[in-house]
Amino acid sequence: MELLVTQLNEHISDISKISEQQENGTLTLVYDFNYSKKLGHKNATFVFNTDNQLKQIDLLPVQIKKADTKTDFETPAQDILTVPMEIRNGLIVVTAKLNGIERKFILDSGAPTLYLNSPYFSKDTITSMSTAQSVNSSISGQDIIHIDSFDFYGIKTQNKDFVMSDLSHLLKDEEIYGLIGYQVIKDYDWLFDYANKTLTLIKPDKTTDYISELQHTTYEIPLQMTSETSHIPFVKGKIGTEEVSLGIDCGASVNLLDVTLLDKLKNNLANITTTKLTGASKQEANVQSATVKSLTIGNALFENVSTVFNDMSHLNSRRENKIDGLIGYEIFSHQKVLVSVQNKKLIFIE
Repeated sequence: MELLVTQLNEHISDISKISEQQENGTLTLVYDFNYSKKLGHKNATFVFNTDNQLKQIDLLPVQIKKADTKTDFETPAQDILTVPMEIRNGLIVVTAKLNGIERKFILDSGAPTLYLNSPYFSKDTITSMSTAQSVNSSISGQDIIHIDSFDFYGIKTQNKDFVMSDLSHLLKDEEIYGLIGYQVIKDYDWLFDYANKTLTLIKPDKTTDYISELQHTTYEIPLQMTSETSHIPFVKGKIGTEEVSLGIDCGASVNLLDVTLLDKLKNNLANITTTKLTGASKQEANVQSATVKSLTIGNALFENVSTVFNDMSHLNSRRENKIDGLIGYEIFSHQKVLVSVQNKKLIFIE
């Protein structure tokens, strides 16, 4: 017991028995422990079996707090929002006001909601037992942080709890305060213009008029969702004769395909080598990388596409429609791209 308490950086100054109960061959003893440093009085429960062996200790109550990934964000009256963006290593960096102060964030539609970078926040938080999914694995070491306000060009929320973990490895030379995910921008269509470094958020019922005013050639591809509750839309594409389902993720700085496709696509690959892949989790994975000779999405042809191959089973584990990969910067940066989740279409604009 002394060893256990020492690990808590505590000392027990006094112990008093509260109750003793025997039932179904077990003995349950409850004591009051007086922790002298900061915990104060806490009940401790000890349960013994018929052989007087200790089978259970409840030393301290554990509080588990979970952030709501379905937080609704208030939207402004404007139908169209223009957001300047910077491109860093294939990632989109934008600004938003957090607790009234302008901060930098990575825009990542593959993240479910607002996700914060723990090194910039107080350590006085409650550890969450939940995990989030990243490209490589589940993210551990998460905490919950309460924020007073968040404002992304008029898209707002107040007095809410959000998950945070250490994301400092994503862009080491930038003060990134977190990820702006799907739930923040879900009420809009997303027009990515990498050439002019702008993200245009458009109310879905205004998109047709907006596109027609551009007077550009467009190619529409049907968009589907991996499940009713998913935040990852996907389109069908082809690599050679192999049909693939590709998730849309503006936070994907490189194209990703499931490792099971490596052998099937080998005749359409070049420059196969090994590299390291790091996602929202700090964990690095050694993965295969290659150049996909040609990828067709609708009428759009993309040649010599840099791609990494990794296990995607964790992304498909709870989804009705499975995806074979993720597309982001490597595809979107070639032309303007509009993603309309509500109208269920992806539009290439040339």
